[in-house]
Amino acid sequence: MYSVGSKVIHALHGLGTVETIEEKDILGQIARFSVISFQNDRLKIMVNVDQRNNMIRPLTEAADVPKIMEYMTGFSCEMPSKSAERYAINLRKVKSADVFQLAEVVKDLMDLSRVKKLSPKELAMLKQARGILSSEMSQVLGKSAEEMELSIDNACRVEELVSA
Repeated sequence: MYSVGSKVIHALHGLGTVETIEEKDILGQIARFSVISFQNDRLKIMVNVDQRNNMIRPLTEAADVPKIMEYMTGFSCEMPSKSAERYAINLRKVKSADVFQLAEVVKDLMDLSRVKKLSPKELAMLKQARGILSSEMSQVLGKSAEEMELSIDNACRVEELVSA
C-alpha cells in the first residue's frame, strides 16, 4: 500500500513522507511498520501499516479535489450548542482519516465562526484541519498551500454569498 518516498496523510499530523518500511517480530507475529516524517523531519512516527485503524491514508486523487470542494459548498449540518460536544464530534471526524469528514469539520467550524466566537480548542482544530486539507490538495494539484486555503475559504463562503 505504501512505498518508501510516497506521500501520505496522517489524520492529526497532516502530510508526511514514508521513509522506511520494516518488518518486526512482535510476540511471534510479523508486523510491517513504516517510519513517516512530518513537518520537514521535525516529527517522525512509526506506524503499524497492517493495523486497520492507524489514521494514515494515501493522498486523495486530483480528480477528487473538485468533488471535495463541491461537497464543502453544499454541506450543512446542525451542530450541538455546547462547544465540548461539537469538539468531540469534530475530533471523531478528524480521526476518521476520511477527507470528506475533514472537509465537514472545516466547513462546520468556518460557518460557526461567522455567527459566534469559537472556543480556543475549536479555533485550533479549524486551523489544523484547514491546514491538513490545504496541504494535501496543494500536494495533489501542485499548487501552493496558500492558494488552496483561499479556494477552501471560497468554497465555504459560496452558500453565504448565494443567500445574501
